[in-house]
Order: sequence, then structure tokens, then C-alpha cells
Amino acid sequence: MRVLIALDESSVSVRAAREAVRLFSPAGAEFLVINVARIAIPLATGAGFGMVVPMQADPRWLEPLEENEADLAARAEQAGVPDAETITTSGDPVHLICEAAEEHAADVIVVGSHDKSALNRLFDPSVSAQVIRETHRPVLVVSGAPPSGR
Repeated sequence: MRVLIALDESSVSVRAAREAVRLFSPAGAEFLVINVARIAIPLATGAGFGMVVPMQADPRWLEPLEENEADLAARAEQAGVPDAETITTSGDPVHLICEAAEEHAADVIVVGSHDKSALNRLFDPSVSAQVIRETHRPVLVVSGAPPSGR
């Protein structure tokens, strides 16, 4: 069994990683951990009619991703994920998480879910909800707060 865990800097994703290990380690699962950095592409005004077009990404913006590979491996280890293969990339988290699940034949995708207000979801849509809609693979969504008594 291959388990893809989306892990970022949030405590919610760490909790999701720990739950994945608790649930899938007894079955001898292999773990793959992905971190997707969102790179904001600045916009420039185009010629006439108030057009706005994206500028090209500067390759120097992507240099920190190489350093993040070791950081991601350390975060996975701190979250208790044993011998995880790691992927660091940049772009649209939803698309890249689903793409990694396909490329690596993940049996399940594990994501954390932040408790966002309706207004916050309007401006910053839920990655977990979008992953559920975009993939045909099973998705385990772990909420931010552990149940009381745990």
C-alpha cells in the first residue's frame, strides 16, 4: 500500500501525517510525502484595454525548493513518518497533489483540513475539498482538532 501525505508547515498537516502512520503502518504501508509551495506570479498590465497578463516566473524563485527537500524529510521524520520518499514542488497544490498520487500509484491521499469560515474559503478555497473533487483515489481528510480525550 502506498500512502501520499500532503505535509506543509501547519499543525493540521502534521496531525494528518501522524494519523496516516497510525492507521496505515500496521498494514506495511510505504509513505510518500509531498509539499507544494505556492509561487505567486506577479501580473503586469498589457497593451491597451486594461488587460492583465501573468509575467514569467523567475527561475531564482524556485531555488529554495532544493533546500526544502531536506527540510521536508526532517518534518516528515518529526511527524513520525518512517522512511518517507519526499517530493517538493511549486504551483497549484490541488493539481500537483493529485498528479503525484497518479504518478506514484498512491492507494490513498492524506490531507489535513483547516477550519475556515465561509468568507475565508471564498478567498482561500479548501485544498482538501478540491483534492476530493479532482481525484478518483480515496482521500483521508484529517480535521484540525483532535477529539477530546486523546
